[in-house]
Amino acid sequence: MRTEPASVARAEAFAVSRSRPGEDIPRLMEALRRHIDRIEGAQPQLASRHQRNEAWRVGLSEIDTHLAPAGLSARGLHDIAPHAYGDMPAAMGFAVALALRRLGDRNERRPLLWCRLAREEREYGRLYGHGLEALGLMRERFVTVTLKHPAALLWTMEEALKSAALALVIADADPKATGLTATRRLALAAEAGKAAGLLVFCRPHADATASLTRWTAAAAPSRAPPHDGQSPGDPVWTIELTRARAGRPGRWTVEWQHAPHRFALVSGLRDRAIHPWTDESRARSAVAGPAFRAG
Repeated sequence: MRTEPASVARAEAFAVSRSRPGEDIPRLMEALRRHIDRIEGAQPQLASRHQRNEAWRVGLSEIDTHLAPAGLSARGLHDIAPHAYGDMPAAMGFAVALALRRLGDRNERRPLLWCRLAREEREYGRLYGHGLEALGLMRERFVTVTLKHPAALLWTMEEALKSAALALVIADADPKATGLTATRRLALAAEAGKAAGLLVFCRPHADATASLTRWTAAAAPSRAPPHDGQSPGDPVWTIELTRARAGRPGRWTVEWQHAPHRFALVSGLRDRAIHPWTDESRARSAVAGPAFRAG
């Protein structure tokens, strides 16, 4: 029969209590040392299992090295803001790409919920199923709900995160209603429900939030397909990591390739003028000397 560590500790303590006065102190110290060793020996296994289940990465080493060692937290809050007015569609596209990276986990079978604000639907339009499928998000993997008031949206997002029935909850965010207190509640709900929350702000936003990572996104010109110069190419965004807990900021121009569900740095733009904070650029600049920028 297998003996639990707590039962072993109680048995050792009882044996010490039955011993003679001159022997109890050394035997008690030895029993405590063995009990502590058992506890510390179990912790690495728990930690490795937690990290394996919660891994969520962008998939580009140039970006992942700027995040925390475990990558994006799959049970925490993150937010994306448009770089300028009119860039919210780019922020929404980047949010979908991050969501697909999360849903691509083979151990993740839960769907996605997207909470929309009615006035943002009037401004930018409703979610387009064929367009989302073109990005790689199948309709059977997500549910949408539209609400009129920002307070109702925050309540819905919080309850959805706590339910533990969803892998990810994306929501339109009004900067006036989404302050530090509101985002702290969402972060606690994400931790409790073991889900990820992703706020997409309606306009540029730099006030404090409880998000683990904060991004901005802007539209960038896409490249035409190699066999049809008149057709639109894969979506391209200029993204900036403005805050990362246990990480560091950075800025990149990336392309989303929907078939393999992965990001790629735009070809020909890997030099330090476009991606000044990548580790490769830093190494090259140390050899080549100071960088020059035209324009």
